[in-house]
Parts: sequence; C-alpha cells; structure tokens
Amino acid sequence: MVPGRVTLHGLRTSHLARHRRGYCLKGTYLLILRLDEAIARLPIGRLGALTFPAGYYLYVGSAFGPGGVAARLAHHARRVKPRRHWHIDYLRERSHLVEAWSVACTERLEHAWVRALNATPGVQPVAPGFGASDSPCASHLFLSASRPPAQRLTDALLSTVDTALSCACHMTIEVHTFHDQ
Repeated sequence: MVPGRVTLHGLRTSHLARHRRGYCLKGTYLLILRLDEAIARLPIGRLGALTFPAGYYLYVGSAFGPGGVAARLAHHARRVKPRRHWHIDYLRERSHLVEAWSVACTERLEHAWVRALNATPGVQPVAPGFGASDSPCASHLFLSASRPPAQRLTDALLSTVDTALSCACHMTIEVHTFHDQ
C-alpha cells in the first residue's frame, strides 16, 4: 500500500453484520449523518437537551474494544438500540447514516482526526462535550450545512498520517455506504 492512498469499499449494513464474526480489527472511524429537520431540544444523556440544526453531522470515534471497528459500525448502523451507550446513539435515532469511514490502525487517530476536522473549511464543531467524555477534545461532533466533499475529508484525514507512523505504510480508509432511508 502506498502511503496516502485511499481504498474505497462499499459495504451495506448486512455485510457489516456478516463480517462481524472473525473481523475485529481495531481502529478509528468517522460517521457521516444527515439530519433533515432541525431538532429544538434533544436530550443527550448527562449533556442535557441540545439543539441540532438540519445538515450533515460528522462524528469521530474509535473502536479498540471487543469486535473492533466492524462491531462498532454494526452498532451505529442500527438506528434504534435497546440501550444507548454513547452520545451519538441519541442523535443517531433521529438522523440518517450516510457513510462511515474507518481505518484499521493500532495508533489511536481519534484526536488527530478531530484536530484535522477542526481545521477543515465548511465544518464546525458543535455540542461541547459530545463524544468527548474521555477526551481532551472539546467535541467529537461537527456540523456542515452541506455534505462535505469526499476529497476534502480525505485530505483532512490523511493529513494525520504522520501521527500514525506504524500505520503509514498501509493506511487504508474504508468508506462504508449505508441506505438508511
């Protein structure tokens, strides 16, 4: 794999569930959600009730526990969950999952990806504390009025390769497309 090259894989939700068994690579992921109508007050656990304008939301997370990235993406692919584990689960119930970008890497890229998105034009952090309970970052949730161009996101995420030297020689960002209508 050439450093900086992006390999795209379109996987549907059913494929993720099938790959869950025996596929537990750890790594970092980015969810792209679409919220068609603004939400005036959505209770988000201990963060309280927050306002969410309509638009595209980008959420950065990591999956270093059992099941790895595949299990985490399968969790996020389900709109309704028996129990909410993370802040994003509350917003996920009211939004459409468009894509999930993931990279299997033993380096924790979550904070680097948050910093990269903070510097991305047209993307702004929202909801202080969201997804950042165990993070020094202000928020892991970002808003864009329109869907951010794939190349802009690719450039932002690949700009973090220097922080992931152990993964740089085989850095592959997988893009999973969902049909969540």
